[in-house]
Amino acid sequence: MPLDKNLIENMNSTGREIYVADQGDEYLGALRWLPGTWENTSELKGHGFNMIALPFISDPNNPRENGYRLLMNQYEEILSFELVDKGVPNRGSKSVRDPATGQIVTLQDDQTVVALTYEQVVTQIDFEDSYLENFSGTTSKLSKTNISAVFNKNPIHHEPGLWLHMTDKNIFRDNGVELSIARMGSIPHGNSFTAVGSSREIKWEQIPADQKPNLIPNINGVVVGGGSDPDERALDPLFNPNTGDIDIDYFAPYRYFHNNPFKGSVNIDGFSGFEPVDTTLLLRNSFEKILDKIGTIKNVTRLHVDSTIDHAGINRVANPSIGNTPFITRQSDATAMNCTFIIYEIEDSSTGNLRYFLQYAQNVILDFIGRPDGHPGRARWPHVSINTLERVSGASPKAIMKAFSSRPE
Repeated sequence: MPLDKNLIENMNSTGREIYVADQGDEYLGALRWLPGTWENTSELKGHGFNMIALPFISDPNNPRENGYRLLMNQYEEILSFELVDKGVPNRGSKSVRDPATGQIVTLQDDQTVVALTYEQVVTQIDFEDSYLENFSGTTSKLSKTNISAVFNKNPIHHEPGLWLHMTDKNIFRDNGVELSIARMGSIPHGNSFTAVGSSREIKWEQIPADQKPNLIPNINGVVVGGGSDPDERALDPLFNPNTGDIDIDYFAPYRYFHNNPFKGSVNIDGFSGFEPVDTTLLLRNSFEKILDKIGTIKNVTRLHVDSTIDHAGINRVANPSIGNTPFITRQSDATAMNCTFIIYEIEDSSTGNLRYFLQYAQNVILDFIGRPDGHPGRARWPHVSINTLERVSGASPKAIMKAFSSRPE
């Protein structure tokens, strides 16, 4: 819903303000529960998992390699929301018919935005990868590398950015959902993005029981484009119908992790491991075994953004919302991104205090390697990240430095 008109008028009359964020700030709308620092606390150690396919050639003279390795990471994270930029003016105009004269007149039609800065630092705990070394007849040989060992206890991702609450003048999708929030981020690999979407705040008791465990849907993380069907998500090799031998084993590393889920070095009770077909299994496990047992869940806020939405309503070119540097575009082009945040407000039954937890699932699509199935274009590789975090402190000018463990104070 648009922000209360009195609040918008107050921002417009006061002018733009930048200040340290407070949780519950009404000007932030549905983003008001984010300010502060979120971490993998003791109950949530090792709950961050990541899957990414990377261009990889181990033997340039081996035509039966399929050109990538599939990497799994277990990680911990510090996610800080620190500053509010309130009353950001976006200037615009609109044409309307003057009821008195019947003439078309052009009026000022500005939008007011409230922004919340964030800083994300992800540190690797453990990793495992897999790549297809060769195949012969009906047998495939898989191997591993030690490339990612250097990142253990070191950052593997750093992302500064902004969440935006667009308080008014928004468009509505065909399903009636208002596009009132956005996330903008920059990654030092050479990517930047804008993803827009919607928010929903819900009383826990009003959510149907069968929907509560599935507020974040599953993401199928298997590469698209390995079979005769453009949307195929199978895991088996493609066999030659005449000989019965393998022609292409495009999915071999995915099949390996589906059959041997990655558990990492930090054991998580009741978790069978991170695997490509059901990438959000751990989020459901963490909800059932941890969050749901803390106490009474009061409220839930859902934030969902997607870079592929035609957010201007004017049919812009495909994938306009992600920009990449030339090397990234040529080698592993990030072309789409979507993310779902679920924020839980929970009254701890042992202390009576309110605690806040954040679960997210993010999927970035990377396009690289020409498809081996004859269809045009590159294959599309889901890069999936999930985590469950707890809010541990409010925002402060120095809080963000805690994330940068490489240079402690």
